[in-house]
Parts: sequence; structure tokens; C-alpha cells
Amino acid sequence: MDVIAISRQIGAGETTIAPAVAERLGWKCVDHEILDREVAEMGVSLPKVSHFDEFAPGLIESWVHPHEAERYFDALRRIIGEFFAAGDAIIVGRGAGFILRDQGVLHVRMIADMPFRVRRVIEVRWANEPHAKEIIKQSDHNRAAFHRKFLNVDWNDPLQYDLVIPTSRTGIERATEMLVGIAKGRWPRIQ
Repeated sequence: MDVIAISRQIGAGETTIAPAVAERLGWKCVDHEILDREVAEMGVSLPKVSHFDEFAPGLIESWVHPHEAERYFDALRRIIGEFFAAGDAIIVGRGAGFILRDQGVLHVRMIADMPFRVRRVIEVRWANEPHAKEIIKQSDHNRAAFHRKFLNVDWNDPLQYDLVIPTSRTGIERATEMLVGIAKGRWPRIQ
């Protein structure tokens, strides 16, 4: 199946790049749709599902609700598998590249330096600079813990990815062009 899985640091430009690449390829960009499907499949509220979204529960939470995180991850794995089976998709985050590791997806990591990330978070989340830095710090911590707990991988290891794009160096448009070009080279049927 023709699928690109994008792993990203918050603020690296994925909210702009992934939809732009999907549009240029005529593919679907899958991000928050995963949460909507999990809500329906698990039968719990969006805030509850969002609580587990790329987040590993702490020790106390694991004791109080021992199976909720596993239910979330099982649903996540099934839903990502369904989007993979449909093909022609860019799946953003949620460990998709690791879940689909042996399926031949193009696993891309988007990174950026801190000033670039802070600017992007301020723009997208309308946060001030100290708050943007805190959002970034918390996001990095949560995503690393999620990948360690559920996928047993080091989220920051560049050797885990087929391609790492430093968007603060390439810029948003160039990163978009790179991914479109790589997809067209990898899957020649794309026009």
C-alpha cells in the first residue's frame, strides 16, 4: 500500500506539510480522524481518548484504570491498519510508522530547531513564548514516553526512520516538495 507515516516534533510544520503533500498526491491526510474513530470504537468521550493520544499513563493511572491505555492502543493499531489497507494516505503521528514498520510504508520524521518550533507553536496555538516552550517540552516528553511504553522504540533515534527532514533548514515549501518528489519516485503510478 502507498502510505507515508509522518512522525514529528510539535512545531516542525506537520500541520502544513502533511495536508499539502496529501493534496498534491491526491491522497488522504489522516490525523485527528484517528481520534474520532477511536471515540466511536471504544465508546468513550473525546476528552478521555485524547488523554491517551500519544501519551503513556503514569503508574497511579495504570493501577486505577489498568486496561484503558491498552484498549486505546489496540483500537489505535486496528484503525491505523484500516487506513493502511485503504492506501493512498499520509498518516500523521500516533506511532503509525512503527505500527506499520514491516508493511513497506515510507516512515518520515520531521524535526526542527527550537526557535522554529516556538514560532510555529505560537502561530498555530496562539500561545506566548514561555507557554509555547512549555507545550513543546511536554509534547516531547509525552511522545517519547508513548513510544517507549507501547512501541518499545526510541522516538528520537534517527535510525528508526527512512527519512529525517529538518524543516527549520529546508523550510515548509521545500520539505513539501521533497516529500512529493520522493513519493512520486517511490510509487511511479502517482502522476
